[in-house]
Amino acid sequence: MRDDQPNSFSPPLSPALGDFMEVLRDADALLALMGREPLGVVGSLASELTARANDAGEVEIANAASAVGRMACAREGAALVGAMQRLATAVIHAQAVHHVDAA
Repeated sequence: MRDDQPNSFSPPLSPALGDFMEVLRDADALLALMGREPLGVVGSLASELTARANDAGEVEIANAASAVGRMACAREGAALVGAMQRLATAVIHAQAVHHVDAA
């Protein structure tokens, strides 16, 4: 690869994983917050969670958070409930894999 060509792949940095571990510790509070905020806020929180999960290599959470964001932006309340449940399940699974005690 030449120096003037952008590198299309950059591995996640350790601080991103550290930040994500904090998100996992605070996941219950984040999910509760998403459950009581307006859809615009839910969409923003879901987008941030998607980005952090992608940075940390947590595909299951990234996909679930992305679905929550799409449902919130589309104002699909009924579908949002299922997407939030999928996100909660993905978070619980990641907490178990990483041995994270929820706060």
